[in-house]
Amino acid sequence: MQKRNRRFVFIAACLVLLLAGCGGRGGKITDGRESLKGKEDSYIEEVEILKETDKLYIVTAIDSDRSVITLQDWETTREKPFNYTGATYFKGKYGDNLTVNQISVGELVTVERRGETLVNVQISDEVFSYDDLYHFTLDLSKQTLSVGGSTYFFDDKVSAYHGNSKISLSEISEQDTICLRGIDKQIYTIQVLAGHGTVALKNTDIFQGGYITIGNMISMKIVPQMRIEVAEGTYLLTVANDGYGGSREITVEANQETAVDLNELKGEGPKSCQIQFKVEPANTEVYLDGQKIDISKAVEVRYGAHRLTAKAEGYEEWSRTLIVNSKTAELTIKLTDKSSDETISTSNPPGNNNSNNNNNSNNNNNSNNNNNNNNRNNNTNKNNNTNNNNNNSNNNNNNNNNSNNNVTSGNAARR
Repeated sequence: MQKRNRRFVFIAACLVLLLAGCGGRGGKITDGRESLKGKEDSYIEEVEILKETDKLYIVTAIDSDRSVITLQDWETTREKPFNYTGATYFKGKYGDNLTVNQISVGELVTVERRGETLVNVQISDEVFSYDDLYHFTLDLSKQTLSVGGSTYFFDDKVSAYHGNSKISLSEISEQDTICLRGIDKQIYTIQVLAGHGTVALKNTDIFQGGYITIGNMISMKIVPQMRIEVAEGTYLLTVANDGYGGSREITVEANQETAVDLNELKGEGPKSCQIQFKVEPANTEVYLDGQKIDISKAVEVRYGAHRLTAKAEGYEEWSRTLIVNSKTAELTIKLTDKSSDETISTSNPPGNNNSNNNNNSNNNNNSNNNNNNNNRNNNTNKNNNTNNNNNNSNNNNNNNNNSNNNVTSGNAARR
């Protein structure tokens, strides 16, 4: 009997505990509002978009894998990474839509952002951008850069880039092809589009005093331990002196040295070239090293440097240094009312197809650039001034090609 009472007490105690647990829950039926209320209590107000259209940034790095763009404040020079997303707008100078792949390091932009995330990135409409400039003069002491008759200045905040890497101004060669960006006459960034390498000559003894030509861009007297800065590209290199000489194709890579052993180009000597002359006007007289020559037939001329002169009544005297470095050549001499003194080569004479095609291509590109700029000129007067400067810069730059480095064609015939 006592055992049965104990069992009853145990069961009763369990029931009391069970009822107490249910009572603690309050027996309420929920409709989910308390869950919604919790969300409302934890809601954070959306961050406002910050428009920084009056602040100029330089794009210093783009990490497409992490979707991060690093920007440098032009005024403070401080750098900071920002995120971008698929909802970020990238726009050109005139509001045209771009992709992030069309934004390059060195670009000058304004931004709108929400916290650390970019909402809108636009190339500044106040900035000029002059592409494909070469034959420029960079003066680090005066902090100026001159091209095509125009001079621009920069200060210590200027940034220079080659590809995606930042470089010092001292690493820029006047053989490079560059892009300038800035406002008015001040340069903010310099982008090297095509760099330069070095051609180093070995075993120059037999060719000292002779000439080396590289493409139709460089023609120079050969000196011991000669090193020549050359824009990256592929060229025909030719040497000649006193009956000896030869040619080979070289490829110059940016920031690399290309060694050329001149003993390999010496060949069997002495060599000569059969030159056929064409002249305008027909009564032109031609002189080689001061001696009148018969141009009615091919003229045999020894490899090396010679003085070539042409005269006709009523025309300015035509005079060139002639580098003979090929087996045959055809030279055309057209007298004008303007005198000049240049260097020409039988391996790459004036008017050859490579030179003409290259120059025509450059002219077409510049014509297209000018047309694009002229179409954009209608937007604002400020853009008119900028684009006119750009056209003048490019046109003058092309004109300079004809006389730079004492070479008839100016721009290198890159093969």
